[in-house]
Amino acid sequence: MLSGHDFLMARAALDELADARELIVCVDSAKTVLVPAALYSTDMNEGYMAVNDKPVDDDESVVTAALGDVVALMAVDSRIATLLSNLEECKVCYTSPLLEGVVNYTRAVRITLTAENTYVVVSDNGKLLYAEVFATTEPDNLMFVMNKLGDVLSLKGYEVRVQGDAAPMIVESLSELFADCKTL
Repeated sequence: MLSGHDFLMARAALDELADARELIVCVDSAKTVLVPAALYSTDMNEGYMAVNDKPVDDDESVVTAALGDVVALMAVDSRIATLLSNLEECKVCYTSPLLEGVVNYTRAVRITLTAENTYVVVSDNGKLLYAEVFATTEPDNLMFVMNKLGDVLSLKGYEVRVQGDAAPMIVESLSELFADCKTL
């Protein structure tokens, strides 16, 4: 959440981008869900979020990003969404770490660690099998999640790559479960 000071700093940063033609915003939000593009309808944004136990608060807006046959819905501070939508002469595009984890060349698990969230994407030669964001970066919590996912999705033999500041610590923990586990 942005404080008043952070909000003013964000506004100043946007003013500096006034000449940009395109702005790509990567949203780091625990309130992120993926919906198949074939089932997606703009008027259902808040419903998709609610049914995935990620209800949108009164001070939040839903922004979207599409990649292939998947649409990511992300809850963001409404003030920032309004500022970005009002940028003249600049196309604003959103993305999410959940959209960036699908690997086309092998069976893979991609884990992206941010300051507060962990994004996990499991794919099999380009086919998305699982994608979720967890509001934690604690190694013990991630070990639990990956252990359960390994059981449910039979992840033995999958390439596991971890990125983010705490990646080396997470790789060390996950190396017990996965033989091919490295930092990205």
